Amino acid sequence: MAARRKSSWYGMPGNDEADELAKLAANKEMTDHNQIIWFVKTHLEQLWQADWFTEVDNKLHEIRLNLKERLVFNERLSRKQETVVSRLRIGHSWITHEYLLKGEQQPYCTACECPFTVKHILVECADFLLSRQKYYKTTDMHTLFRQVKAI
Repeated sequence: MAARRKSSWYGMPGNDEADELAKLAANKEMTDHNQIIWFVKTHLEQLWQADWFTEVDNKLHEIRLNLKERLVFNERLSRKQETVVSRLRIGHSWITHEYLLKGEQQPYCTACECPFTVKHILVECADFLLSRQKYYKTTDMHTLFRQVKAI
């Protein structure tokens, strides 16, 4: 009997789960290749979503609760505008992250004395309250990024 050849995927994280899913799909007597792909893809998405629900300390979790949910703009944004919105969504901007590149201490909001972050500027800081009330009426990042329109 020939020794079983190890594929390049042997020992890869998730490979065992994929093998089990393939066996499960085969046991369901799925004959259509697309059916099997759909079954495996759907199951993996469910596992990923279940794992995502446990990521409550992840700042991106607050913005995108459901992984299938996509940011859809009411109007077409330019590439530059989409880039700005994406950076704001993930909380990365020059003003809030330059300290990392310069090797300095994290800046703090002078009004609130808390870390200066995109979230703080967009939904928390008392100094920006009037501007927020003028331009948008939300107090959380998830809702805010559902309201994005062309600038």
